[in-house]
Amino acid sequence: MKRIIALIIASSLLLSGFSLTGEVSDFRRNIEGYVEIAVRAIRSTFGIRDYSDYTELCDIPEIENGYVPQGYCYSESLKLHFISYYHDDNVSIISVVNAENGEKIKTLNLKKSNGKDFTGHAGGIAEDGKYLYIVDGKKIYRVKMDDVMFAFDGGSLILSEKITTDVKCSYLNSDGTYLYAGEFYTFTTDGGYDTDKSHHMSISLFETTYARCNAYRISDIASAFGNEGDGAVIPAMIFTTPNCVQGFARLPDGTFALSVSYGRDNNSSLRLHEDVTKSEHDFSVNYGKVSVPAYHLCKNTESDNLRQPPLLEGIDDMNGKTAGIFESCANKYSDSAFIVEKICIFQ
Repeated sequence: MKRIIALIIASSLLLSGFSLTGEVSDFRRNIEGYVEIAVRAIRSTFGIRDYSDYTELCDIPEIENGYVPQGYCYSESLKLHFISYYHDDNVSIISVVNAENGEKIKTLNLKKSNGKDFTGHAGGIAEDGKYLYIVDGKKIYRVKMDDVMFAFDGGSLILSEKITTDVKCSYLNSDGTYLYAGEFYTFTTDGGYDTDKSHHMSISLFETTYARCNAYRISDIASAFGNEGDGAVIPAMIFTTPNCVQGFARLPDGTFALSVSYGRDNNSSLRLHEDVTKSEHDFSVNYGKVSVPAYHLCKNTESDNLRQPPLLEGIDDMNGKTAGIFESCANKYSDSAFIVEKICIFQ
């Protein structure tokens, strides 16, 4: 009976903030946020620590030096893993790992176009064969893959070419045709992870979304990269995403994989969504006179949800499966409930 009463109260509160126009009221957002915090606290205490859906591949380098791994991508043509990192007190870096023997090939320091250290979050990394891309804030940076391959271990990469997005990029992925750059959202009392209010909308009576992922057609934006990078580019598609997305991957069959995590004691989830682009888009977003199709990645499109250890971060396609990394391996998160120090592939 108590559960039924609680459900009725919660439903009433949510309905009071529901808008038929798709807008989300601050009241509803706050109620949902506090519920999310409460659920997270319960799960961190009573969460199941049984993880059987991943296989460890090889070590994540540089964690012994205080670096926190964030972005991940895999190059099938080069048989290489790429990882991006930030450091609370040092320059941001990327590392390159041989996928065939698991050995680190090189670590490269990231530099701004003026030669100064780049100390951004470097939340996502992707490659399309010709270029390597790194995101931070609302910028996507591009460097030639040749520059990466010819650089010596301990050398530097200059992040001189960039474009501007209208999402706060926390992750990045490429399927060779599109670059997927998306934002992270979770409710906090200080608003530290807030997103633009235009990204907040009701999907259904009991589901809302507060974050987006933009898909940029690589051929369309290739000429937009430059030293200034101030001109915003228009996406080819937009996807709404759940809370706490840390990584994103488009698999060869069209499946969308989302890495969802927040908190060192909370289980992550690897959520698989059907190829929504095969259906009619859910709504449109106007960029001036350009109308961009937008799709919901939501509960109705989810085909699987795999429980994973805490702090799952960047992911990518690897031979038709999803591979990725955990930031629990960093010294900063050494008190995590479950630590994974390897690049992993998920079943």
